[in-house]
Amino acid sequence: MTSVTRPSLRTLLVAGLMLSGVPLFANAVSAEENAPTVNETSGSAQEVDLTFEIYGGGLHIVSFGTQATLTPERYEIAAQFQTEGVADTLFHGRGSSTASGLLTPAGPRLLNYSQEYDGRFGERSITMALDESGRYNVAAQPVDGIHKEGFSASRVRGKVDPLTASIFTAINSSAAPCSQTIPVFDGRRIFNLKFKELDQTELQPIGAGAYAGPAWRCSVLYDPVAGFTREFLVERAKNPLPPFTVWLARFDEQMGPSGNQPLVLPVRMMFETSIVNAIAHLTTAEVDGKALIQPAIN
Repeated sequence: MTSVTRPSLRTLLVAGLMLSGVPLFANAVSAEENAPTVNETSGSAQEVDLTFEIYGGGLHIVSFGTQATLTPERYEIAAQFQTEGVADTLFHGRGSSTASGLLTPAGPRLLNYSQEYDGRFGERSITMALDESGRYNVAAQPVDGIHKEGFSASRVRGKVDPLTASIFTAINSSAAPCSQTIPVFDGRRIFNLKFKELDQTELQPIGAGAYAGPAWRCSVLYDPVAGFTREFLVERAKNPLPPFTVWLARFDEQMGPSGNQPLVLPVRMMFETSIVNAIAHLTTAEVDGKALIQPAIN
């Protein structure tokens, strides 16, 4: 789903948030395959449901929803996106993703990831599963960008997929969410999402955005690490990608590997892309059916 020249709106959503309503843990192939599923782990499971609406040029262009099940030991995520309105006419696309893994004191450990896309850019899919050696078995359609020998266990250790990255601030134990780097492996490439705190502010609802309250404003830089073409790196040297901006808010709900860390969620994001400048709003957020924000009143 990513461009070899410049991350598009579609790429940044996948990298910064993102993306199926199918059960997770279906075919775990890893050293952890005998570990208990969420329903069998100790501690209560929490259900987190989020909806984001993305606007560009004042138009509604993408809807994105994600559902996560978290226990102190494990996580499962499923997500879907679809283009809307004029964007659906010009760039029609639908996609879904799933991810599952362990929650450890050192951070989330990905076990399985899958992603599917169908639209103007063609049909694309990718799956990866952690094996006993610590490497990921990757299968993709098309296979462009997949390394025949794969990445070594040492190169992918500690990396998460784009979907896990989307809730990283919610499940990682960092006390300073804007002072972290999220290392990501998408099956083809390795890159970092580098957060930097700009300030702390008091957000007011705007547009479709319903959240009101204190938030961190962070810049997030897309930093290529491995698997990128020489042409991509040369182009990036000439024309560096601008960082995007994300506002993170702390909620009272407690979760994570310690079971007592606050939930931190992105409530607003701003992107500059080659197609359009876009803003994403968190429009609904629920934990176990309890609404964390009230719907915006038009």
